[in-house]
Amino acid sequence: MEPYQRILAAIDFSSHARLVVEHAAVLARELKAELIFINVINQRDIDAIYHSIDLLKNDFKKISSQRCIDQLHEERHKNMEELEKSTDLSTIKTRFIVRTGIPFQELLASVAEEKVEMLIMGIKGRSDLADVMVGSTALKMFKRCPVPLVTVRKNKPSEKQ
Repeated sequence: MEPYQRILAAIDFSSHARLVVEHAAVLARELKAELIFINVINQRDIDAIYHSIDLLKNDFKKISSQRCIDQLHEERHKNMEELEKSTDLSTIKTRFIVRTGIPFQELLASVAEEKVEMLIMGIKGRSDLADVMVGSTALKMFKRCPVPLVTVRKNKPSEKQ
């Protein structure tokens, strides 16, 4: 068996997303690996949709929670198509999946279900505090990821973001 036949790249559509796609493409091309892009719709966002729709149901009877969630999925797929078009992925076998749930749990489940050998994700580092330097999802993945984890950072740690 050749190592790294399947790589998972977590895409959150933040300012880091394009850089993650570019790094993942380089690795996948060099390793001749399949590249699976994943986006996780955070469960707290879904809960907020249900709560908001419930509060507004008397005023807007045609609003549907499921319709809002379906539109989120469509939007994520459209955003991924745009990222793919802006990056040369022509020689790489790619797929894109959207999952809903707690991001680190969904990433871990996808690592197992997709049988990937590597995960690539961006880290934001929104603060100088050591425990939030890489973001809560990234930190949880560092602690739990069963495969090699490659992180992509937009700026050097010392630079302002």
